[in-house]
Amino acid sequence: MPRSTHRRHGAIGALLLVMAMVGLARTGLSAAERTAWRGEAAGIPDYRLAEQTFFAPAEAGRNARQVFAWYMPCTAVFPSWDAASVEQREANFLAEIQMAQSMGIDGFGLDIMDTNENYHRSVEAMFRAAKQLGTGFKLLFVFDYGRPSLDERAADIALLLRQYAGHEAYATVDGRPLVSAYAPDGWVTEDGKPAPAASARWWREHVTLPSRAAGRELCCVPATFRQIWSGGGQAAVDDEIAAWGDAIDGLSMWQIQLSPVGGGLTVLERQAKTLHAAGKAWMATVALQYWCGASQSVPSWYWRPGQASTPTCVNGTYFEHQGGQGLDAQWRSVLDVQRPEWVMLLTWNDYNESYIVPVDDLRRYRNGTAQAPLGWYKSMAGLDELNRYYIQWYKTGVQPTITTDTLFYAYRTHGHALAPTADPRSPVKIGNGPFADSLYLTTALTAPARVVVNSGSVQVLHQAPAGIHHYAVPFHAGRQSFSLRRDDVEIAQGEGEPIAERIDRAGRYLHQCRRLVAEQRWRGRRLVQRRREWRHARRLRRCGREQVGQPDSRRHRAGRLAGGHLPPARAPRAARRGHAFVAHGGRWRRTHDRDPARRQARG
Repeated sequence: MPRSTHRRHGAIGALLLVMAMVGLARTGLSAAERTAWRGEAAGIPDYRLAEQTFFAPAEAGRNARQVFAWYMPCTAVFPSWDAASVEQREANFLAEIQMAQSMGIDGFGLDIMDTNENYHRSVEAMFRAAKQLGTGFKLLFVFDYGRPSLDERAADIALLLRQYAGHEAYATVDGRPLVSAYAPDGWVTEDGKPAPAASARWWREHVTLPSRAAGRELCCVPATFRQIWSGGGQAAVDDEIAAWGDAIDGLSMWQIQLSPVGGGLTVLERQAKTLHAAGKAWMATVALQYWCGASQSVPSWYWRPGQASTPTCVNGTYFEHQGGQGLDAQWRSVLDVQRPEWVMLLTWNDYNESYIVPVDDLRRYRNGTAQAPLGWYKSMAGLDELNRYYIQWYKTGVQPTITTDTLFYAYRTHGHALAPTADPRSPVKIGNGPFADSLYLTTALTAPARVVVNSGSVQVLHQAPAGIHHYAVPFHAGRQSFSLRRDDVEIAQGEGEPIAERIDRAGRYLHQCRRLVAEQRWRGRRLVQRRREWRHARRLRRCGREQVGQPDSRRHRAGRLAGGHLPPARAPRAARRGHAFVAHGGRWRRTHDRDPARRQARG
């Protein structure tokens, strides 16, 4: 597991959804390239988002704005982190790049945490995969060293940039390689505490100037923390910009635990405004939710009920992001206030912190979570689908037009105060607010519709207008079902995971989020059915029979007859051939015509 698991806070969230692929459609790929799944050789199911989506894809090409996803090579999909060859890693990376591109992601920020051979093999494999696909996917380094000394870090940075900065898949800005780092303002310490000014000087002397001497000018946009360590005030932002000077082109911030509630967006917006006023660039960060110390809160692959806990085996802190409502708040801030040059999604695959990889269940996905209980980690495909809507909006500057009625719902699968029955450790703490046991609903509608929510034994109705809107509904233990209705017709229906009445361990702070969609093919069936019913009536008139009532379309499609309603569509044709229909157990079935005169007339 990555060192950042123990230092940063983590998010384990889930959106479950299957839909379209705007990102690939706008990268100039042919249909054959989009449908050729490269994960088959590695035994990875095709987890890309579908080509069709709930909004209209942009017709114009992308502008200069790019969206990256933070990538942890140490938790990548390998049979073994220590033994996997470059070729094995490349086969897996081919699939992961395709998954990322299916949602509009332009590249990965590779988190480099150590100088060992494992990281070097993964870096080589990732660049080979990006080149082999030839789809324009870009890579950049995010230096995030822990144990290596400062001299070892400087040597490794120089080595990696020398090897890959000129690679065709490396992300560049005006011909300069784009470089980032995690908390480099804390790499140098004084009296055991981070020394931001000294860290900035170290970076200039050991990274910026040596790169210039080698003829390589960097576009450096590190993710720094002085603003948080100093309380997030304006003075801290000004001091950070002054300390780095021309060693940086901009800044970013790993501000996931407070965003979008708890004041996080205010800090990000202040930073973006100050950087732009100083002529610097800004890389915004967006995430769904966050769980501090999830690797300790969820020792699910080594801790079992009844096993003695160790002093370090404690539950962490959970940070609520309010499902689609929180995601929308972050993207609206990006679009309307922050106006960044880039967006970094946190993260692609840091499974003990936050992840967005759209697999159905990480237990079936070969990585460091392989021993986690089945269903513990949930698919993030729903988040990815909703993210894709905002990614297109960010890239084009035009809000996408909704074309298919859709309902997203996100929630934890148990109440926050529920005590585990088999976990002796202290409960998971709550790190921000407001916090509630709620179902978070997001509607994306072409026209007004009614949302029907059944949570446990409680039903809630919402009249939702057209467009994107968000609602929070208190949840209750038991079955959770959702539907969309318009003009008293159900246009979409689905059921989520039940909310547990009791849990055996404290780690179940996992959002499940799915999407209900009135898919075009489903709506097409309804249109065909209505046309069939119209033909139905015409045939009956030709036979001299009267049509009684209006058929219940749901029962009609199932071949059932509700009192006085018509038999299935084949009935009129069979009637003309002299067959009779009788109701049998609620169904209609054809019987032999026992009238000899009619049989003789048929010949």
